[in-house]
Amino acid sequence: MSGAGVSVGETLRHARESHGLSVQDVADQVKLRATIVAAIESDDFSMCGGDTYARGHVRAIAAVLNLDGAILVSELA
Repeated sequence: MSGAGVSVGETLRHARESHGLSVQDVADQVKLRATIVAAIESDDFSMCGGDTYARGHVRAIAAVLNLDGAILVSELA
């Protein structure tokens, strides 16, 4: 879960780092380009191809990092 004042991207980045994974490690597991994962971690969802894809990407990344994707997706709105 992200805390007060922490964005979805920051939450994902912190979780990835705490798991000792690189952006490329996560990208390989969710079958995305590393540039898209890095953009999401910077709260830039423009490379996702639309809101539906952005939500799906966040859910997939969250699953790899043992986070609740539904909570993170709800914070995107």
